[in-house]
Amino acid sequence: MGKTVKKRLSLVLGLNLLLNAHAPTYAQSLEEQTVLAALALNIVRFTSWPAEAQIKTTIDLCVIGDNVAQESFTSIDAKAVGDKTLHIINLSRLRNFEQCRALYISGLQQNILAQIFVEIKKRPLLTIGEGTDFATQGGMVGLENVDDKINLEVNLSVVRESKLTISSRLLKLAKVIGN
Repeated sequence: MGKTVKKRLSLVLGLNLLLNAHAPTYAQSLEEQTVLAALALNIVRFTSWPAEAQIKTTIDLCVIGDNVAQESFTSIDAKAVGDKTLHIINLSRLRNFEQCRALYISGLQQNILAQIFVEIKKRPLLTIGEGTDFATQGGMVGLENVDDKINLEVNLSVVRESKLTISSRLLKLAKVIGN
């Protein structure tokens, strides 16, 4: 084999190793996000909105997050939620929340998250998000992965301010704050 062929082969093998090194991380992340999406679907199923907020035949769940988070929610699009159908809307901008009945937030900085909570305060908009402080910062349902177990934290005072009701069956599984 010539020198140039060996160099090209080494380059191709090196690039292959580099690209494949990220594949398990992406797959693991997509798998985790898909589990969180399924959990978000069940949280929506255990939530009731006030009569004035139930105009449509769909429940629009808006997703803010990276491509992996948004892709994972396609698996729950068009699922039944009582007599309604879940409709996933991927938001690329942090506005137009009035179209949403539920909002899933992934990977936002705390200062941006705080601005969103101020903007949507007291609206009948179920907020679900990731991280240890999501519910304590003003979100409704926080999801935290601890030792491969998803813990729920529900901020009941924010839920009540928004005139939403979360089933006691779900609340039994969660750490409830803001009674």
